[in-house]
Amino acid sequence: MGKRSLLAAALLVGGLAACRARPPARPDVLLVTIDTLRADRLGCYGGAGGLSPRIDRLAEESLVFDAASCPMPLTRPSHASIVTSLYPREHGVLNNQTALGEDVLTLGEIFHAAGYRVGGFVAVTLLAADSGAAQGFETFVAPQDARTLPADAVVRAAERWLDEPPGRDRPFFLWVHLFDPHMPYAPPPPYRPPPRGPVGAGLPEVSWPRLLELAGRTGGDLPREALDRALDLYGGEVAFTDHWVGELMDALDARGRRERTVVLLTADHGECFDHGVFFEHSDCLYDGATRVPLLLRYPPRIRGGRVARQVENIDIAPTLLELAGLAVPAAFHGRSLVNEGAEATAVAYLDEPVYPPEAVENRTQRAARLRAVAGQPLRAIAAVQPQTGLRTREWKYLLSGAQEELYDLRADPAESVNLARSRPAVAGDLRRRLESWLAAHPRKPAGAAPISPELRETLRSLGYVQ
Repeated sequence: MGKRSLLAAALLVGGLAACRARPPARPDVLLVTIDTLRADRLGCYGGAGGLSPRIDRLAEESLVFDAASCPMPLTRPSHASIVTSLYPREHGVLNNQTALGEDVLTLGEIFHAAGYRVGGFVAVTLLAADSGAAQGFETFVAPQDARTLPADAVVRAAERWLDEPPGRDRPFFLWVHLFDPHMPYAPPPPYRPPPRGPVGAGLPEVSWPRLLELAGRTGGDLPREALDRALDLYGGEVAFTDHWVGELMDALDARGRRERTVVLLTADHGECFDHGVFFEHSDCLYDGATRVPLLLRYPPRIRGGRVARQVENIDIAPTLLELAGLAVPAAFHGRSLVNEGAEATAVAYLDEPVYPPEAVENRTQRAARLRAVAGQPLRAIAAVQPQTGLRTREWKYLLSGAQEELYDLRADPAESVNLARSRPAVAGDLRRRLESWLAAHPRKPAGAAPISPELRETLRSLGYVQ
């Protein structure tokens, strides 16, 4: 069945369901995705330091999902999974250079066809229109060059869109993407913490050029103070982003639309600062990169609380459609987050990107210059033998070639003790489940897409290519 047929079938079924069950006024829908935001830096997920008062306030009114994972910790693949309810292996976006194909049905297209006013505001060229992310959007705003837009610019643009005629009285689907916690870590004053010592003083921001220059002066081993500076600046970026999430919520209040708006806030992935992976996420299937915050607020249908079951970001699109009274297409593979009958033994599947040769070469050169952080050797790049894995509420299992890792997340949330040898029965069961999933989900061939000069410069500035 082609995309038009899938869309027509979804709207027909959705229309019939709406006649029976949907409230007279369709809700507005706001999707907020924050790039590179670790769940554990938010107060509502146990983070210290008071970095996220506005997101924490939102969490008090929301369902808070304690075990939410992304399938691939990279910007394009993860966002493609959010809007298509497909794993990267299925939609084919396996790195930041591959675009989402026009044959894939997206959340924006469904809302647009259902009569919603559809707007998207993204902060980085990685998600510009040529990425495929703009499919279905009437208004789609992205940087026109290699620069990234700070949270204040993105939120202000989205606020102006809310007030634009015509169509202010139509229900809206609004996607707001904020990029600030991503490397380089360079929060603006007053969110930039003071350095703790001379090494930190030499790092007004933490970027790959500055880190590699410092590594050249320290024999390839970055001192602990550099890692501390990175963590402090990352925290400043989180605090800055939190402020502008609050401004966005205030904008809904000011327009009298907050109580009628479904709000879902999440991250595309987190960031790793341990396990031999530092200032990075795409080579990391540990929870620092793959566990994401996920908050869902809609007072007419949802009461606040905590949800312990394992969920995935492919569950987001079905959830938003269900709450809007629209049918979930059969092409979507996720499950609604408000389905209380979902089993507690749910599994999240994890995959690493498929790196283009240029990205492999860039990472190889970088690894030759930066070999350790605070005395901890960096892991070999995963391009030759990438990892796959799965996560349940209780266990994390990772497989790379013959190398297995197994972690008891209840007793060892830091994933520090590999139990693969001491718990062979558990490892064997999870390996069989993973191998079955891999066999059922062969990788869709990634279509080769030309890289624009703007995208190439963005990839270079973020450290993905030279």
